[in-house]
Amino acid sequence: MLIFEKFGIILFFVLLLFVFGCVEQNDENLIPEEVNLEESISVESDFNESVSLRIATWNLQIFGQKKASNSELLSYYADKISEYDVIVVQEIRDEEQTAFPKLCELLPDFECKVSSRAGKSSSKEQYGIIYRKAILLEDIDYNQPEYQELFERPPLELRLSFEGWNFTLITIHVDPDKAEEEMEYLEELFENNEEDTILLGDLNTDCTYYKENLLQDFEEWDWIITNEEDTTTSNTNCTYDRIIINNPTKDNYIQHGIMNDVTLQQSDHYLAWAEFTPYTQ
Repeated sequence: MLIFEKFGIILFFVLLLFVFGCVEQNDENLIPEEVNLEESISVESDFNESVSLRIATWNLQIFGQKKASNSELLSYYADKISEYDVIVVQEIRDEEQTAFPKLCELLPDFECKVSSRAGKSSSKEQYGIIYRKAILLEDIDYNQPEYQELFERPPLELRLSFEGWNFTLITIHVDPDKAEEEMEYLEELFENNEEDTILLGDLNTDCTYYKENLLQDFEEWDWIITNEEDTTTSNTNCTYDRIIINNPTKDNYIQHGIMNDVTLQQSDHYLAWAEFTPYTQ
């Protein structure tokens, strides 16, 4: 029995040595490796380069008190708009000027600006601008005296900044009866912009309003939304809504699309969008 007792004691100490040896080895494995600073910087750079902006235009078709009082419709607009980073909306017709703020209340992550009411007829309209809070709106120009005689609704010019990218947005709801004339005026005003510039909105540059096969205006710019793309919800096949970019912006352009799941009850226009990177490709 004594032999077995001695053997048991020896075995016990052998097991203790084995256990402590494993723990010591595991402790060595838990020591963190030295961080490679260069690799960390590279990963962060790759992340930044994946950042992009989706910029959209949408004519909401007589957006006023009636549509703003429809909670289901208002929620639909807010859900769709929240998928984009910057969006300009046209055809806000609201003498009380409370409809657009109701829409903005449903978009807490965005800033909203609205232009003054304009129009030579009794039907006055406003442009609405909705953009994420991470984007800086540096300046806004609207309803310049020299524009008032040229346009039914003068263009709205915005200067924005994001991730070091400074760019200009110009939006307008072109008078359909004077589409060719107003597009000529727009070209005279903005064709020589040297900074990154995006012209977007309901330009009515198609069908009976405009010689769309020529696209005779802004010939040096890229018409991203082409004649083959329908931007209307009705049975017509017309490209009224456009996004046009100048040469300096071409290196930032990624892709575009038409949100065509809009019904006539929601608007007679589809939403048109384009995606840009703030970094030169």
